[in-house]
Amino acid sequence: MDHVLIADEVALRDKIAQLNYYTGIEQLCVVSDWDRTLTKARTEDGQDATSYSVIAHGAYLGEAYRVEMDRLYARYRPIEISQNISHRKKQKAMRDWWMAALAMMQKYGLTEEIIEDIAAREFMRLRDGAIDFFNILSDRDIPLLILSAGIDNVISKFLEFRALLTTNVTVTANKLIFDTQGAVTRFCEPVIHSFNKARHASTPRGCVLLLGDTIEDAQMVDNADADCVIRVGFLNEPVEENSATYLCAYDIVICNDASMVPVIELLETLCL
Repeated sequence: MDHVLIADEVALRDKIAQLNYYTGIEQLCVVSDWDRTLTKARTEDGQDATSYSVIAHGAYLGEAYRVEMDRLYARYRPIEISQNISHRKKQKAMRDWWMAALAMMQKYGLTEEIIEDIAAREFMRLRDGAIDFFNILSDRDIPLLILSAGIDNVISKFLEFRALLTTNVTVTANKLIFDTQGAVTRFCEPVIHSFNKARHASTPRGCVLLLGDTIEDAQMVDNADADCVIRVGFLNEPVEENSATYLCAYDIVICNDASMVPVIELLETLCL
């Protein structure tokens, strides 16, 4: 498939053989990002589609909120994906972004009722084949940790509405706290962002299939924390400009907002 790149075919075959021969499927777990990884990166009209942006572009909190959130995105997203800014500066910027976003949610009146309505709709779209992916993991009782810098409440409710929040699925993301009237008041500390996910990753099994869409996601699980890590990256940015960097971080790179089919095929190979 021309949208799938492999960093080192021999090294990948060795990892697959290691799992099949030495550990087996009973030692396999999946650690995955959410936004732009299990979901499509953009809507049909080219809008960014994340657990944050759906609140703004769903028009729940008005045009002023959308403008404010778009301004925050324009300021902080380039910092998040830049390869020329230090890790320390990125960490501070990501926390500042989250704090500013929370302030906007409070100012414009985000409620639990709005979260429920967002989850029931199709503002976020799973990648093609994602439901099959979830079902395979559920049927084989393979743990799936969704580790996201997004909004836990949105992600969990979205999965719940689609009967995908099965017993093998755990969501670890930024959880909003609401008061007795259903208005957002605060969030659970610490803030999870692209550059501290490794602190929150729990790998209950020895072999990890890791899925992410940023260079930093590739390090959600350290090699020292598992017997074998197979990394699959979703490259949603221009391929020619970014493929070399992604191939240094991931074993497999899936380009152009493509489907989950290559991941499903890999799972089937691992489950032999």
